[in-house]
Amino acid sequence: MFDAHCHIGIPSAQAIVCSSEPGEYDQLQAYRYHAYGLLRPADRDVDTLEQRLFADRGAMIGEFGLDCRWETDERLVERLLCLARDLDRPFVLHVVHRHDRILRLIKQVGTKSCFIVHGFTSSRQTALSYMRLGGTISLSPRSLASRDFRKLLDLGFLLESDLPLSGESLKVLDSLYESVAAAMSISRERLEERINVTGSVFTA
Repeated sequence: MFDAHCHIGIPSAQAIVCSSEPGEYDQLQAYRYHAYGLLRPADRDVDTLEQRLFADRGAMIGEFGLDCRWETDERLVERLLCLARDLDRPFVLHVVHRHDRILRLIKQVGTKSCFIVHGFTSSRQTALSYMRLGGTISLSPRSLASRDFRKLLDLGFLLESDLPLSGESLKVLDSLYESVAAAMSISRERLEERINVTGSVFTA
């Protein structure tokens, strides 16, 4: 199994470990695939993240984005998108009911990098909009209850726990793999092959 979006916990090479603020950055070096993120960015935090990216050339950026539950300065989100573009780094987006605004920013900035929209629960149409810009959706356990869940399963996607890496996150991820394989009427092994092919874009 590959976990496309989780948080700091036990070491693993089968996961993309994301952070949300600078206090977590020092712990990321323990993980092969890791991303420096800012959920609630300030200018000084973007400066810190930029310094980390220059020092750590294999790192991704994320998670960051827009969330209807709190105010975020779109100028700083745009700055992070510009960093991803200029450094050609994959990035991980956190988006809650702000997909139109994030899509507008990505189109405005332009991107050379692949990216993940994590915890995706929106529509097939929105997923296709991200895919046209180089994005891949990642489904979490919450995605199972979304209205368009089954309509997403013929698209390229990843699966995630969105939990700190632990025995519990592995159980959650295992259950998610089983549920998605059943919904697709394919074997668990075939689903894992498909996920591994998609995930290799971000972890090669």
